[in-house]
Amino acid sequence: MLFPLALAPCLLLAACSGEPSESDMRTLVEAHTRKALEAKGPPGFRQFDEFRKQGCVDAKAKSTGATAGGAQYDCYYAATFTPQPGRPPLTVNGKGRFTRTDKGLLFEDLGAQPR
Repeated sequence: MLFPLALAPCLLLAACSGEPSESDMRTLVEAHTRKALEAKGPPGFRQFDEFRKQGCVDAKAKSTGATAGGAQYDCYYAATFTPQPGRPPLTVNGKGRFTRTDKGLLFEDLGAQPR
Protein backbone atom coordinates (compact mmCIF):
# COMPACT_ATOMS: atom_id res chain seq x y z
CA MET A 1 0.00 0.00 0.00
CA LEU A 2 2.96 2.35 0.41
CA PHE A 3 3.82 2.24 -3.29
CA PRO A 4 0.70 4.10 -4.51
CA LEU A 5 1.02 6.65 -1.70
CA ALA A 6 4.66 7.25 -2.59
CA LEU A 7 3.65 8.14 -6.16
CA ALA A 8 0.93 10.61 -5.12
CA PRO A 9 3.27 13.64 -4.73
CA CYS A 10 4.83 12.94 -8.15
CA LEU A 11 1.44 12.78 -9.80
CA LEU A 12 0.34 16.01 -8.13
CA LEU A 13 3.50 17.80 -9.25
CA ALA A 14 3.04 16.61 -12.84
CA ALA A 15 -0.57 17.77 -12.90
CA CYS A 16 0.36 21.20 -11.55
CA SER A 17 3.43 21.87 -13.68
CA GLY A 18 1.51 24.29 -15.90
CA GLU A 19 3.04 22.96 -19.10
CA PRO A 20 0.48 22.08 -21.76
CA SER A 21 -0.16 18.37 -22.15
CA GLU A 22 0.59 16.62 -25.43
CA SER A 23 -3.17 16.32 -25.98
CA ASP A 24 -3.72 20.07 -25.42
CA MET A 25 -0.85 20.90 -27.76
CA ARG A 26 -2.15 18.57 -30.47
CA THR A 27 -5.66 20.04 -30.32
CA LEU A 28 -4.42 23.63 -30.66
CA VAL A 29 -1.77 22.93 -33.31
CA GLU A 30 -4.23 20.86 -35.40
CA ALA A 31 -6.81 23.67 -35.31
CA HIS A 32 -4.16 26.22 -36.32
CA THR A 33 -2.86 23.98 -39.13
CA ARG A 34 -6.37 23.28 -40.43
CA LYS A 35 -7.15 27.00 -40.57
CA ALA A 36 -3.83 27.86 -42.27
CA LEU A 37 -4.16 25.14 -44.92
CA GLU A 38 -7.82 25.94 -45.66
CA ALA A 39 -6.82 29.54 -46.33
CA LYS A 40 -4.47 28.27 -49.08
CA GLY A 41 -6.91 25.99 -50.87
CA PRO A 42 -9.69 23.44 -50.62
CA PRO A 43 -10.07 21.74 -47.24
CA GLY A 44 -8.38 18.39 -46.97
CA PHE A 45 -6.49 18.35 -43.69
CA ARG A 46 -8.42 16.89 -40.78
CA GLN A 47 -5.88 15.72 -38.22
CA PHE A 48 -2.28 14.67 -37.68
CA ASP A 49 -1.39 11.05 -38.27
CA GLU A 50 1.09 11.32 -35.40
CA PHE A 51 1.93 14.05 -32.88
CA ARG A 52 4.68 14.04 -30.26
CA LYS A 53 5.45 16.65 -27.64
CA GLN A 54 9.22 16.99 -27.48
CA GLY A 55 9.48 19.36 -24.55
CA CYS A 56 8.72 22.81 -23.18
CA VAL A 57 10.65 25.64 -21.56
CA ASP A 58 9.39 28.68 -19.66
CA ALA A 59 9.03 31.66 -21.99
CA LYS A 60 9.37 35.33 -21.27
CA ALA A 61 6.07 37.23 -21.49
CA LYS A 62 6.31 38.58 -25.06
CA SER A 63 2.90 37.82 -26.55
CA THR A 64 0.06 40.29 -26.41
CA GLY A 65 -2.47 37.59 -25.47
CA ALA A 66 -1.01 36.95 -22.02
CA THR A 67 -2.86 38.04 -18.95
CA ALA A 68 -1.08 39.16 -15.81
CA GLY A 69 0.55 36.10 -14.32
CA GLY A 70 -0.33 33.94 -17.33
CA ALA A 71 2.26 31.20 -17.68
CA GLN A 72 3.93 30.95 -21.09
CA TYR A 73 5.81 27.98 -22.48
CA ASP A 74 7.76 27.59 -25.69
CA CYS A 75 7.17 24.00 -26.72
CA TYR A 76 8.65 21.79 -29.40
CA TYR A 77 6.74 19.08 -31.23
CA ALA A 78 6.89 16.72 -34.20
CA ALA A 79 3.75 16.27 -36.30
CA THR A 80 3.17 13.89 -39.20
CA PHE A 81 0.32 14.37 -41.67
CA THR A 82 -0.64 13.64 -45.26
CA PRO A 83 -0.88 17.02 -47.05
CA GLN A 84 -3.00 15.62 -49.90
CA PRO A 85 -4.53 12.19 -50.53
CA GLY A 86 -2.12 10.00 -52.46
CA ARG A 87 0.93 11.99 -51.36
CA PRO A 88 3.52 10.63 -48.92
CA PRO A 89 3.20 11.73 -45.28
CA LEU A 90 5.15 14.82 -44.21
CA THR A 91 6.73 15.22 -40.77
CA VAL A 92 7.51 18.68 -39.46
CA ASN A 93 9.32 19.81 -36.34
CA GLY A 94 7.52 22.79 -34.88
CA LYS A 95 7.78 25.30 -32.10
CA GLY A 96 4.90 27.15 -30.51
CA ARG A 97 4.19 29.42 -27.58
CA PHE A 98 1.41 28.22 -25.31
CA THR A 99 -0.04 30.80 -22.93
CA ARG A 100 -2.41 30.09 -20.06
CA THR A 101 -5.05 32.80 -19.75
CA ASP A 102 -8.30 33.16 -17.85
CA LYS A 103 -10.03 32.04 -21.08
CA GLY A 104 -7.93 28.90 -21.52
CA LEU A 105 -4.80 27.93 -23.38
CA LEU A 106 -3.69 29.99 -26.41
CA PHE A 107 -1.31 28.94 -29.20
CA GLU A 108 1.11 31.12 -31.17
CA ASP A 109 2.99 29.48 -34.06
CA LEU A 110 6.73 30.12 -33.85
CA GLY A 111 7.62 28.14 -36.96
CA ALA A 112 7.96 24.64 -38.35
CA GLN A 113 10.59 22.94 -40.45
CA PRO A 114 10.14 19.81 -42.60
CA ARG A 115 12.13 16.90 -41.36
